[in-house]
Amino acid sequence: MISFTVKGHPKISAEHKSTLEFTKEDHISGNGDCILGISSNHDIETLNKLNGRLIFTLNIGDLKDSFEATIPKNHRISDKRELVIRTSSFVSTRTYAIASTKASLDINRDIIEALKKGSTMEISVYEKTKSIQ
Repeated sequence: MISFTVKGHPKISAEHKSTLEFTKEDHISGNGDCILGISSNHDIETLNKLNGRLIFTLNIGDLKDSFEATIPKNHRISDKRELVIRTSSFVSTRTYAIASTKASLDINRDIIEALKKGSTMEISVYEKTKSIQ
């Protein structure tokens, strides 16, 4: 499991229908309606060690949410500042995972309100284990 943290910001709206993003930037400029956190301390070298279907958990105190997404085959994120997760299959240097079960619009709104007030959120990412039947 890999964990990192992001900070909230008053401009977080989380209204994007197909993406969500964590950024190392310390502010939100322009629309930024997919951003779920700023000042991220994620490490792309560590994240690039994960493969396949992933589970992401979001935690702020007792507030929790989770979703799944897939690392595209033979893809490694190279953008050092932005970590983008998409519900679609579009891949760019900013894309970490695709086929996400949630976009920013789908995230628990209590979490979004806490982020707007500047809360810090912990994100944990781990490979989904295959069930044995």
